[in-house]
Amino acid sequence: MMVTHGTKRGRHPGRIAARVCGITVSCAMMFAAAAGGAAPARQTEYASGTAVATKTQDVFGILHEGTISGELYIANDFQIDQSGMVIDYGVTRAGAPVAETVGKGEHAAGTSTNTLTKVSSGLKAMPWAVHVQYSLNGPNVDSSAISGANGLVGLHVTVSPNSLADTDYARTTIPIIAFTVPTKVTGAVTGSSGTLVTQKGTDMLVIAVGRPARTISFDFFFTAKHCSMSPLAVAAVEASDTAEFSRSMTALAMRAGNLSDIAIGGGKHDTKLLNRLKSMRDGERDKAKHAIAAADPAYQQAFHDYMAAYVTSYTGHLSGSIGDSTQMSALLGTAGELNSDTPVARAVANISNATNDRSAARSHQGAADAIDDTIRQIELRGTTGLAADLKRQAASQTSRAAKDFKTGQKMMHDAMIPFSMAYTDAYTRHLSKMTGGTASGASTYAQQAIEQTNDEFTSNKNLKTDNQKVQAALDTMAAAKASEGQGKMLLTLAALVAKSGTGDASEASKSAAADWKTVSATGLTSYVSQSRVGGAADDADNAAEHRAGTGSAGRANSAAGTHTTTFVAPVASERLLYGLSGRVRGLESDMSGTVDDVVAVETAADIIRNAVDTLAPDEASASSALTRAIDEARAAKAKVAAPIDAQSSVGALEASRIGREGVSRDVVTPVNTHTAGARFLMVTDKL
Repeated sequence: MMVTHGTKRGRHPGRIAARVCGITVSCAMMFAAAAGGAAPARQTEYASGTAVATKTQDVFGILHEGTISGELYIANDFQIDQSGMVIDYGVTRAGAPVAETVGKGEHAAGTSTNTLTKVSSGLKAMPWAVHVQYSLNGPNVDSSAISGANGLVGLHVTVSPNSLADTDYARTTIPIIAFTVPTKVTGAVTGSSGTLVTQKGTDMLVIAVGRPARTISFDFFFTAKHCSMSPLAVAAVEASDTAEFSRSMTALAMRAGNLSDIAIGGGKHDTKLLNRLKSMRDGERDKAKHAIAAADPAYQQAFHDYMAAYVTSYTGHLSGSIGDSTQMSALLGTAGELNSDTPVARAVANISNATNDRSAARSHQGAADAIDDTIRQIELRGTTGLAADLKRQAASQTSRAAKDFKTGQKMMHDAMIPFSMAYTDAYTRHLSKMTGGTASGASTYAQQAIEQTNDEFTSNKNLKTDNQKVQAALDTMAAAKASEGQGKMLLTLAALVAKSGTGDASEASKSAAADWKTVSATGLTSYVSQSRVGGAADDADNAAEHRAGTGSAGRANSAAGTHTTTFVAPVASERLLYGLSGRVRGLESDMSGTVDDVVAVETAADIIRNAVDTLAPDEASASSALTRAIDEARAAKAKVAAPIDAQSSVGALEASRIGREGVSRDVVTPVNTHTAGARFLMVTDKL
């Protein structure tokens, strides 16, 4: 749809309400009703820009601590088809449309521009409602009972079209549900029909494919040790084929992954400190690269040498008839060698050192991650209060690292016993075939039996499972050392940030109490609110002004009515719609909340990327569940009425008027008739 020069007519958006379900970890992704949201009886004039532009939206919905916060972050992309000024509408806290100019002036045809909007709670509903119920060893429980628990954990996830949403996207989008569970928590996740489970690094990735316009439920179960899991991500895009699905989901994930770069930014920060941190980060990444490149092959060789020494010693203790399974007397003979200076004892020491070295190599990666996260926080919030936060984070990471490393060691102990028994069983079976079942001359065939056993461990399903348990233990210890590296680096960073505050302090910190203005960040215009405190009276006044046509929108309408291009920007209290600071909590506390939101979204971005790679690995093939959903989405899209601006019986100006029958494509307000489509990502908190 297009924005054209001239006056628009339309009705105030009717449905702004939603409700919050009374469950714990995730309620329906809906938002509470906003006061004053009823549509006025008369038509209202809305100013339009002079440009012809098409807008698409990436919409992120955030949940905090298992309850709906109601906040939406919306990244808007404008494609300019005809040069001029672009006007886009948001809504006040009272639910009335409020206009904003996009950028500082006119835009040339063929260019693009972007904005970021934060919509306060209670104003808009997502097109999909998401309900999550947890269980522990049978009964349903609150999410807090799941965190850190041991036992059979269940998730029952229901995704359904939200009747309270103003748009029709639930009819035409394909919802994807995805989350991860660390392998240190569980080695297997069972899902109902339509789900996929695969291992990605140190995590089990769980994916379910929903269907357009349908309510669908999925069940997941896993046996947990000290349960934890990622945020649950629900992403929805429109797609007519697999390639479009992959492109749209990947683009959504990319935007989500860059949210911290665009949510706040462009302010004045401690450039000297940031440059120093970036240099430190790059140095740690380089150290990690070289350390891992050296440690991983060394571990593999040490493990190979250990298993060879182990079965060679075992072979030397075999006697009589070998049989097809481990000979316990020979195994006890090998165990007796561990207390002496023997090849097998030295191999045990070497594999222990190599395991520790492999894990320690990840400490540099953890340090690099800590620096990178600190850089993002400074870019988001300046350095106010950051040193204290980093110290707290350091204590948490160090404590967790110690616990996780012990967990990994226990996992390795528990995994190596069945692995070694399975290995000697297989080795004995191969050796017996070569020797005719006798121990006489067995050492002659030892190397050949080792090679056959190694080959079997790469093909036999049960033996591969034993090997995966060993790998999960290794990964857990490595991740613990990465956390340890983070903890140590965070203490260093806390000292650096504190020092910078006494001298070359960040300008963002110095001006924390000052008003935040419109700023530019990485090609996006980020509307950040004034930090002054407002109240309910402001909202009532603003709503009254809009109804009377005397507020900023009314003044703009008057200008449009006289066919001038003069545009009066909304007053400061109306700009709070676009703001990233709160009215009551103050700038610093709200910025910390925004950082938490961004972290949740960016974590979900990685999950969605991996889900796309699993569902549609080459943009041509796709899972059967995804193929079915795409077919239904394509059919649903074909039934949607033609866009208003495609009706050839009316002129361009008439086609752009507000208030025609049909459903809005804009998530914020139907006043924006230039919105062509949207993608969605809904994110719960991590347990």
